[in-house]
Amino acid sequence: MKLLIVNWRKYVNESIVVVVGKAKDMVCPKPTQDLELNTKNRNSAIQAEHIQYGPLNLADEEYWVRAAAHWKTEPEVAKESNCSNCVAFDLSPRMKECMPGSVQEDGELGYCWMHHFKCHSARTCYTWAAGGPINDDSVSADWQNKE
Repeated sequence: MKLLIVNWRKYVNESIVVVVGKAKDMVCPKPTQDLELNTKNRNSAIQAEHIQYGPLNLADEEYWVRAAAHWKTEPEVAKESNCSNCVAFDLSPRMKECMPGSVQEDGELGYCWMHHFKCHSARTCYTWAAGGPINDDSVSADWQNKE
């Protein structure tokens, strides 16, 4: 009987460690809670030649001309490739809870798993990839587990 109790305690303790570990891993990404870190990551994405996050002003047509040249297409086509439909743009329910609130009427705030900052849906970057956004908590968790 004593062995049974000892084994049961061991099993329960291991289960608790696994459950607590998983819950701890799925906390909000640090940049969503740390304005300084988020700003640092976003500014790095703006300045990096291979990323070029923008446009900072949504009326900046010159940004879309540069993006179109980078992607070898037309500005009108480039404008269709924005964060709102990027594979790394997270709008899952769990991520929405991590966000500080809504943005202007011209978009939605989500999280960029590629560059690790809060991202505006109407913007884009040179590393944009088709297939998004992330709308499912399990897909969001998969991206977080890749880190």
